[in-house]
Amino acid sequence: MKLSKHPHLWFGLFFACLLLLTLGCEKEMTDPKGVLEKQAAQYWTERLVNKNYQYTYKEEAKAGLPPFETYENLLKAAARVPTSSVKTKEVKIEGDIGIVTLSALCRIPGVPKDMALPIGDRWILKGNQWRHHFQVKSKEKK
Repeated sequence: MKLSKHPHLWFGLFFACLLLLTLGCEKEMTDPKGVLEKQAAQYWTERLVNKNYQYTYKEEAKAGLPPFETYENLLKAAARVPTSSVKTKEVKIEGDIGIVTLSALCRIPGVPKDMALPIGDRWILKGNQWRHHFQVKSKEKK
């Protein structure tokens, strides 16, 4: 069967290719606030409760991110307080920046019941995906 004798096959082939190209393109996020709310809760649950630093490392924005071994050591040093859960409290989006407020339920030694401690967090929208903004507090003397 020759395609030149069947122009409708050309049109079908053209539209099939167009459909494949359209499906392959990245769609814009329909609910950036809702996506960030869930992603931030998952990130902090993995970081504080499950101590899954491989997962959190993959969620970080790459600019200024230290090598994994350094990153893991920094997080282990900061994760000494046992945490049982993390919940997102508020999400604000300003352009490509997401500001998330969370609450971590922690067991403080010497305190009879768990305490909800606040976490302030910053996320960056890159390539239609939220990436955590990893910040290292400097210990420089002034």
